Amino acid sequence: MTSRVWAVLAVGLALTACEGADRHESDGYAVSEQGFYAEDAITVSGNRIAREHAAAPPPPMMEAEPQTGSGGGADAITERLIAYRYGYQLETPREATEPLIEAHRQACLDAGPEACQVVNANIYAQGDRGSAGSLSLRAVPDWIEDFRDGLASEVDAAGGRIMHQAQSADDLTASIYDAEARLTAKRTLRTRLTALLERPGASVEELVSVERELARLQGEIEGAEAQLRVMRGRVSMSDLTLNYTSRMEPVSRGAFEPLGRALRNLAGNFASGLANVITFIASALPWLIVIVPVFWLLGRWLRGLWRKRKAEQAAG
Repeated sequence: MTSRVWAVLAVGLALTACEGADRHESDGYAVSEQGFYAEDAITVSGNRIAREHAAAPPPPMMEAEPQTGSGGGADAITERLIAYRYGYQLETPREATEPLIEAHRQACLDAGPEACQVVNANIYAQGDRGSAGSLSLRAVPDWIEDFRDGLASEVDAAGGRIMHQAQSADDLTASIYDAEARLTAKRTLRTRLTALLERPGASVEELVSVERELARLQGEIEGAEAQLRVMRGRVSMSDLTLNYTSRMEPVSRGAFEPLGRALRNLAGNFASGLANVITFIASALPWLIVIVPVFWLLGRWLRGLWRKRKAEQAAG
């Protein structure tokens, strides 16, 4: 019993160590060594642990491609798991920018969260240029395709244009298949460890070691499941980012435009000048309280000195 417990624990440690090992590419998908070792039959002879390698099951979602005349009977991936991203830069008249953003946002909301989700929506002013904004959506491929098919005509009807569009893709096929293989191996090991806890005759030390390994393994399984859900979500729903800018309309200026602008700014300029005068007086007033008496005393002293000299000259 003790040898069997430590044998299974050794497999658990080997499974963890393989997390950082290099992965082998085989027929278009990544295969981890641990995906095979977790299915091995473990036997114990003395202090030695032997593994009888069993045939590894094929990875999920893989099918054998029928042989053709060109040769090659290797398995092929029948479904590519790809996450798509789309981006658009739209230019519209200033009065049409906000309504267009709201129309696109509402179209996503009307489709429902199962088909489309609004990730982010922003509208901000640009002064005389009107408004600008951005809209980030996540939607199923069918909704994205329908939206893209009608976008050009919708923008054209609003008097705008598509200035730039981009499309990119991330192939997550190998990453998802590899994550599924690793997850299957971890679950298999968890089943074996759980079976060890149910066997009679185990010592307290063995039970504690198995439970500790189970707790660590359960955390890794939950983390792997979360990561796999995220990758699957990226494949099932594509990202769409729309950026909106208002077009600056040309304005013709007449000969009297500067005079009209000055008249329109007359009240503002007068108030600004008056405010500057008041600010200057308020700033200089404390100094005037000190400076005026000093100059008055200095003037009296100079006048007295001048009169004294004049009297001395008259007497002489």
